[in-house]
Parts: sequence; structure tokens; C-alpha cells
Amino acid sequence: MSGYDVHIGKLISGRRDLEGFGKYMRCTPDQTIVEIDSSIASEGIVVSAKEIEDALYEYCTSALEDYITEGNNKDIYTFSIYTDTYHGGYVIYINNLESLNQSVEQTFNQSLQQQNGRKKPTREQLYYEFKYAEADYSFMYENMPERLEKWMSMFWCISVEEPKHLEISQPYLFEKTLFDSQLFLIAIEVIQRLQQDFERLLHRTDDFIAYVSAADGVGGDYLTTSQLIRKCVSEEQLYKAMPDVKEMDDAFQEAVRAVQQKPIPEQVQHWVAVIEEGEFGKGSPYNFCKTDYEVYEQLIGLGKAAIPYIQGQLNGKLKEGTSWILETVLQDLPKG
Repeated sequence: MSGYDVHIGKLISGRRDLEGFGKYMRCTPDQTIVEIDSSIASEGIVVSAKEIEDALYEYCTSALEDYITEGNNKDIYTFSIYTDTYHGGYVIYINNLESLNQSVEQTFNQSLQQQNGRKKPTREQLYYEFKYAEADYSFMYENMPERLEKWMSMFWCISVEEPKHLEISQPYLFEKTLFDSQLFLIAIEVIQRLQQDFERLLHRTDDFIAYVSAADGVGGDYLTTSQLIRKCVSEEQLYKAMPDVKEMDDAFQEAVRAVQQKPIPEQVQHWVAVIEEGEFGKGSPYNFCKTDYEVYEQLIGLGKAAIPYIQGQLNGKLKEGTSWILETVLQDLPKG
């Protein structure tokens, strides 16, 4: 995931632009998908980021309306837009304290009844485990508006290169930028648009958070916690909702400060070793619920003085992902 971590991390942090501006992916009724330039005249229904954003916003407000109508407008602590940028899709999750406590009690009682000799989890452990485990929520809204469902179905055909599954009666033109994980950026924008709508949730908890989460395979919990959620809520609110995140942030910063005490060549060597050792290696950002994008940031922070030492590391035998990250850093560092 190293190369992907950096590529997606740069997008979310604003360090790079979306790729594909001025191009479209054209889907036709004869089940073909081709990339075309915007300068080429072509008939078809254009699907833009703005149109997907409006449809997603409609989907979210509809989910809120259904949730409130169901009579659950009490002690709501979270709202999230689960986002799959590869297959194309969104799911809305909402949860409240009553539902959370019910899940905890049910699982706790089941664990007591099981005679398998294993140590039983405490209520506190289950509470922590379930609080932001969207798949265990009682309130999941997965029926997208008809037009969004149709667009995401075509998105899937384009993304996974399966044109034979296209079922359309007229051509469609998708902005190519959509396939550069733009669905994340769209969802983040929708969370901002929803701020006034959340006022309808009359009994939100003090630690209520609304955010975008990443599906497994496109970043999962690591991308969610390290970047996506921080684009949706303030650091103060994040730490109030997830105090464990503050503990991990503090521990990571302490580890970074220790590395920063070393000479630049040793800092470069340290961060290259971290990438090489992988997700479960010593010093890995994953230990702090972060990704290798944090390594990219640390290397960028060393400035142009680090360039010869990074180039020296590239002369050795490195994993492909490590080399790609180092080459990206060299590309992004100022040369003057």
C-alpha cells in the first residue's frame, strides 16, 4: 500500500491536483468504454463531480429524514459517509448511544454464555470496539437515489474495466477526475454542506462527529483516522470523540522528535527503513493508525538538504514501493 498511501495522501492533503482534467470516460449502449478529450465533440449525458455531490447530498438528507422519522432522534454521536472509491459507492451510517449500549450488552452476554476457555471481553472493551465500527451499527442506509445508483453502477464498469456489464440506452460521459479517488473529496464537501442539516438531530452528544470513512481496500481505518476524518471535524472535536487518537498522535510526535535529533543522513536512513520493513515493522506509522504518507511528509520536511542522501538510498536494493516514494519525494522537493 505504500505507493497508494502517498498518492492518495497527497490528494487529500492538497499537495497534488486531481489527475484527468479535461478528459472524459465515455460509455455507450454497445458496451464500450473509451477515454476522450473534452475538445472532441461527443454527444452524451455528462456526469460531473458537482452532479454526484448534489445526488450524495440528497442521499444524506434523505437518510437523516428516515432516521428522524423512525423515532431515534436521541443521543446521536456519529454520522458517516462510507466511501468506496474503487468500486464506486456510498453508504450512510448513523448511530446513537442506546443502540451502541444494546450491541455491547448483547455481545457481552453472549460471551459469558460461551464456554470456550477464552478470556471474556469487558463491557468497556466492547464499547470501545463497537463505538465506531460502522458495520455493527443498527442504522445503515444503503439505498442510494436512483440516479446516483445508476451512476455508481457505470462507475464500477469503468473502474474495474468491465464494459460488458453496461446497461444503458444512451451515451454517458464521466469526468475522468472522478476515478482519481475524487469520491472522497466529494463526500468531504457534502459533510460540510450538511452542517446545518445536522441541527435537525436535536439530541446530539457533546462528542458528536460527522465524517467520511474509507472502505477496506481503498485505505480503510488507517486512511480514515489519519486523514479523512481530520478534513471533516476539528482536532478538538476529534480528540473529544476519540481520545485514543490523541494518545496515538502524541506518541507518534514523540517518536518523530526523537528521529529529528539525528543528522539528516540518519533521518533519511531511518525513514527508508520504516518503509522497507512494512506495515508491521518497528516505527511503522501504522502502529499509530497512520499510513506511509507520514513518512513522505517527514522526508519532505527535511528540505533540499536531504536530496543527495535520498538519491544515495536509491542506489541500493529497495522494494518497488519504497523506490517510488523516494522518487516522488525527490520530484516534490524544491531544487533551487
